[in-house]
This record gives sequence, structure tokens and C-alpha cells, in this order.
Amino acid sequence: MPPSWRDGLVNAFPIPQDRKKSKKALKSSLVTSPPAVNVASEVVSTIPVKTFPFMDLPAEIRNDVYSLVLFTSVGYRGLDGRKKSRTSILAVDKKIHLEASYVLYSSQSFRIFPIQDFVPYPLVSELRPVYRPMVTQLEMTVGSSWTNPPKTWRVSKLLAKRLGRLTAVQTLKVFVTLDPSGPMFEKYRISPDFYTGFCGDLFRDVLGVMPHIQLITMDGNPSIDSTGPLVTRLRAEAEAKGKTVLMGKTKRIATPDGVQMVFWQ
Repeated sequence: MPPSWRDGLVNAFPIPQDRKKSKKALKSSLVTSPPAVNVASEVVSTIPVKTFPFMDLPAEIRNDVYSLVLFTSVGYRGLDGRKKSRTSILAVDKKIHLEASYVLYSSQSFRIFPIQDFVPYPLVSELRPVYRPMVTQLEMTVGSSWTNPPKTWRVSKLLAKRLGRLTAVQTLKVFVTLDPSGPMFEKYRISPDFYTGFCGDLFRDVLGVMPHIQLITMDGNPSIDSTGPLVTRLRAEAEAKGKTVLMGKTKRIATPDGVQMVFWQ
């Protein structure tokens, strides 16, 4: 039979195979056909995944890793390659959560009383009870609200109980933002010694419920007189309790009231 002119041609619009079959034949083929198997997924699932024995490292190295993840811009990436939140390491497992939490809370300073500086510093009383024993440093900032101190600035029975349990705290940082005993505040303050006496009594109450504190560091904003009434009263209360007082950097400058030793950062 002579070759046809159709031999070797390719149908540009082929008819789908399912259209050639009747509906009944198509339904029977779908029922009897075996399900498709993804061979690639089975091969990948059978490959053993090796994990690094992180918990076999010495505790010092693990703490260094926690510090890099929590306090630096390095961070870490998950198995999917995406960069995770710094605190996501706390959700790995129970043991890593406990170790990383200690590095986190023992390296930070927490305030005792709130101040209106619009800085999201956490208060030690806001921490969960399981994390409070990990705190090693507290901070007390005075100088704000000197005309009307907040009612929360007092050592209540509940706060005294919580502070007394913080036996790991050895250092208390005192920062003075303003000393209203200067002559420029004479028209606005209640009395020359009101705020100085208030802060001194408050500081004495804090030290009274925390006898385990050993070191008091005092610092302040530039131009705060380190020998002024407020700093002198706070230092006297600390020395009366037998605490070691470490003053911040100071500088001698000339002022309209004479030469003063002011804090200088």
C-alpha cells in the first residue's frame, strides 16, 4: 500500500483520552486504578536526619550560645531557613527553656518602681514567680514626679514579700534623673526637703526588706550634683545598712552656685 500523505504528521489538537471513553468506562477506570504514589516523598522521609548534640556541650558554651541568640543581632534560623525571633529559643524544650531563661533574666536589670519615661522597662513584680528567683540586678530610678510622687512608690506588704524572696539579687542600681532641691525649683517644689526625705525613706524601706544586697551603684544624669542633698541622703541610707556604695563617673564643673562635682557619663 502506497504511503499516505498523513504519515509523519503530528496532530496539533489531540483528542483527550478520557473523551474517547464512555462515562461508564471512565468511572470504572477511576475506581479500579491504583492510587498514585509519591516516590520522591518516600525517599526523602527514609533519609535519617542528624541533629547536633547541643546538650552534650559544656554548660559554659551553651550559655555563650544563649547569649548570642538573645542579646546580639546574630539570632538564629530554624530548619526551614527562616530567621526566628530571639525569644523563640525558649520554646525549644523544657531544659533549654530553663537554661536560656536564666541567662535572659540574670543578665538584665529590672525596676522596682515604675516611672513615666515611656520606656518599656519591665518591673520585677510583673515577672512570673518562676522567673523572679533568676533576677540578680534591680534598679531604682528617682527624680521623676517630684511634685507628686505616685502612690505605687511605696513598699507594700506584697512588694516587701516579693523583694525579700529575691535572694539572688546582690546589686541595686540607683539612678537620679533630677534633684529638685536646687534653687531653680524653689517656686515649684512643696518644700526644700520634701522629695529628698521621701526618696530617702523609700530607699531605706527597700534596703530593709532586702538585707542580702551587697553593692549599691549610684549614677545620674549629667549636671546632677553628686554631693547634693538627694544623693547625699541616699548614700547615707546605704552606708547606714553597711552596703558598699560605688559612685558613677563625676566631673568638677563651675556653676553659679560654685564648683560642683556632677555626674558625667
